[in-house]
Amino acid sequence: MPPKENWIKVADNIGEIPFRENRIASIKIEEKTICIAETSFGLKAFSSKCPHAGGSLSEGFIDKKQNIICPVHGYRFSFNTGRDTNGEGYFLKIYPVKETVEGIFIKLE
Repeated sequence: MPPKENWIKVADNIGEIPFRENRIASIKIEEKTICIAETSFGLKAFSSKCPHAGGSLSEGFIDKKQNIICPVHGYRFSFNTGRDTNGEGYFLKIYPVKETVEGIFIKLE
């Protein structure tokens, strides 16, 4: 029997997400702090801490290529793969997001 998927509702609609000026919000889900960003490709959810040096990604920004950029050292991470774009081997945890008529959900593992 496959494991049960753990989709957690985070909002009824996008207007309920507390985005900062940089279009990134920090939310708490089951004792985890996760960031959610509004990008031109839709909502993206990811770890709140940069895997390089632990910078707070909620204070980062999204570049024109739709990467998240850490405010501490400028590391860029792809929302699609989680890889740092410099190829140094750092990976950012990316969480699946789905929007339905029932609300906005993030899948935890």
